[in-house]
Amino acid sequence: MKPTSIISLIIAVLLTIVGLVTCFIAQNMAKSSGEQLFADRSDGNATITEVFDPKNLEKISVVFSSGRVNIYGNCDDRNTDHYSDVCKLEIINFGENDYVFKNTNSKAEFNETLALDRFKFWENGFSFKGMRYILNLEQLKSLLHREKEETEEREKQINIYLTRAVTSALAAESEDGTEQTAEDAVWKLNQIQIKATGAAGCDVTIQNININADYTIIANRVGLEVKDVTTNSAVKASEGTGGTETRPKSADVVVENSILGYLSIDADELNFRSSGLAFQMSTEFTDSLKLNSDTGEEIRIGLIHSVADLNCEIRSTGRILVDNEDRSNPFTHVAGSGNPTVTVKCGDADVTLLTDTSSSTGFVGSDGSGN
Repeated sequence: MKPTSIISLIIAVLLTIVGLVTCFIAQNMAKSSGEQLFADRSDGNATITEVFDPKNLEKISVVFSSGRVNIYGNCDDRNTDHYSDVCKLEIINFGENDYVFKNTNSKAEFNETLALDRFKFWENGFSFKGMRYILNLEQLKSLLHREKEETEEREKQINIYLTRAVTSALAAESEDGTEQTAEDAVWKLNQIQIKATGAAGCDVTIQNININADYTIIANRVGLEVKDVTTNSAVKASEGTGGTETRPKSADVVVENSILGYLSIDADELNFRSSGLAFQMSTEFTDSLKLNSDTGEEIRIGLIHSVADLNCEIRSTGRILVDNEDRSNPFTHVAGSGNPTVTVKCGDADVTLLTDTSSSTGFVGSDGSGN
């Protein structure tokens, strides 16, 4: 080897060592100042926290390959199971360089990046975050101990936390329609969208939230749990935006103690169960509940509304039970004009529609308040 080549090699090694040392120093400095530079690792999971400012926020968007998304409201209540004193995204089992998070005045947006996309230039700039996220101590440990890694990949998960201050302000704003003073935050959040691009789809939990926002889930497979949620807007798992996405191949949906403006589930195969489900009377929607599928195992609709007060249309080649009474197929009942309207088209699934008196959810009057 020529002397110049040896010198170049030595310089390259020295630069690499200096770069690694700089990364370690930066990591320690960030940790000492309370900033998270690299993911925290606990019980085999890697967690990264991204705090976002809810002021003027209109939309929260999550686009990833597959996994789980949990949306928690009133999370700064000390008695809650999922506590956080700030609005944030908790990003679990994603590499530091495997996603892009943007928080503008109007949108908080998470996008998973594929391996081939990390070094690409996009319209909004360079997406690669830096070599420090690749050459850090944890990454080096994983390379040295690769044989000890688990055979199954950890499930990717995103937890969205909305504090009580945010949800209370949004609820108050939606109820009285008054504008806040310039000194106060302007609460505009009206859309939360989850999109899974992979074949495995996603599981979504929406829990303990009282805001008038649309929740839209776009995925090949949807697992959805809605619990203690109030909104005069829509919860949808269907064909997506603009009709460009195909509908989910399967959807498994559970709704408990929730008051919604509109609930729409459209899938090839559907399992649906609700208890304590009620609908806002005064909304922009002509429908209240719309279920559409080719087949399913269980469709059980427990409503706070009296079934006799509903506009209903149920079509299925399976058995139809309305308040525990076997009805002819299709079952149609017109109680009058306006909401709530229930439409079910489900192929060969058995359908149970009943007045659910066991729930604590109050009936929603025409003014949107509980009686």
